[in-house]
Amino acid sequence: MRKGFILAGLWLSAALAQKVVGVYTLTPTPLPALNPYLLPQELSLAQAAGFPRLDLPSLGSGLYPLGGNRFLGLTDRGPNLDCARGSGKVFPVPRFTPSLVYFRLEGREAWVERSLPLYTPKGRPVTGLPNRPQDDLPFLDTSCTARLAYDPNGLDPEDVVVLPQNRGYLLVEEYAPSVVYVDLEGVVRARFVPKGVRLEADYPVKEALPGILAQRRNNRGLENLALSSDGKTAWAILQSPIGSTRDPASDGSLVARAVRLDVSDPLNVRATGMYLVPFSDPKDYPKPNRPRDMKYSAAFWVKEETLLLLERAEGWARIYLVDFKGATNLLEWPNGESPELDKAGTDYARLGIRLPERRLLLETWKFKEFDADKLEGIALLEDGKTLAIIADNDFAVTEDKPTKLWLVELPERLR
Repeated sequence: MRKGFILAGLWLSAALAQKVVGVYTLTPTPLPALNPYLLPQELSLAQAAGFPRLDLPSLGSGLYPLGGNRFLGLTDRGPNLDCARGSGKVFPVPRFTPSLVYFRLEGREAWVERSLPLYTPKGRPVTGLPNRPQDDLPFLDTSCTARLAYDPNGLDPEDVVVLPQNRGYLLVEEYAPSVVYVDLEGVVRARFVPKGVRLEADYPVKEALPGILAQRRNNRGLENLALSSDGKTAWAILQSPIGSTRDPASDGSLVARAVRLDVSDPLNVRATGMYLVPFSDPKDYPKPNRPRDMKYSAAFWVKEETLLLLERAEGWARIYLVDFKGATNLLEWPNGESPELDKAGTDYARLGIRLPERRLLLETWKFKEFDADKLEGIALLEDGKTLAIIADNDFAVTEDKPTKLWLVELPERLR
């Protein structure tokens, strides 16, 4: 009994030692600073179509540290809103191009240094429009009557890593879902999709990922990407469980699929492992949540087979250390791609399936400095114990707030 009290005391001391050491707000930044070819007239039309602010862009869909006070951020598919009726999406700036955004921290502000919009090898800007009818139905304005065409080149990026030796970047995105290789000029050189997904794009599309990833829920594709320090191994993780929420067993699922990738040749990425990663009990969060509300929204490599994963729900977020060493590789498992394995009530111990081990590091609701729960980027800085966490403000389409970044110092070095 005394040992239990000692362990509890040690955990509490560690939790109290965590502290927010910096909060940074993105300075007002005109949208053309990210997409310089956008014309004034189309931005005026965008405002009329329901996009209120042109100077509060989102670059917090992904985060990667560049050393010192410099970071690489990532936009997603661009400004979008839900149609009032039906399942459509409004894209008030349909020519918006997802972009990699270099920025620095200075004082209490974040400043954009330069943007790298994505292009096809033919020189066409990549849009953020959906690829296929399986995705959202795109409209131009909030009347949801002016249909937009699907774009097989379109991407909805959600996380980014920088490949060593100036080899470019890897992204993950939600539509296919897919892993995307981008060169130093912002040109998409290859897109890796689940087996069975067919896309006729202006860049090479290769069926290299496990087919079960195509069963991702709408707007819940690949959201997390982590890269080993040697640039040879990556982990890509779905945002949410697979399967329809109309099926009670799928709706109650509390596991997400993770894929380990050999990215030593970024033009020929291949899957080498697949795992089930558990979520927290939704009741652990301060606000009411259901299993369908649980999400993994950011990842970062720490060491060996250990990652940081940012889990969130309605009402803040948790950060975990997740160790895949010893977890069951479902690519080597009979029926490892069966969606039955993901359903609520599955007895993994009886099946002999080992899930990755998780250790809780941080709960954001315990810090008054966090005033956003849509946290979508995380990085471990050079000292091995400071976390950078960035929020996605959704281009301020529904709430007049800028992108923010927090630095949190942990009581221990993670590497």
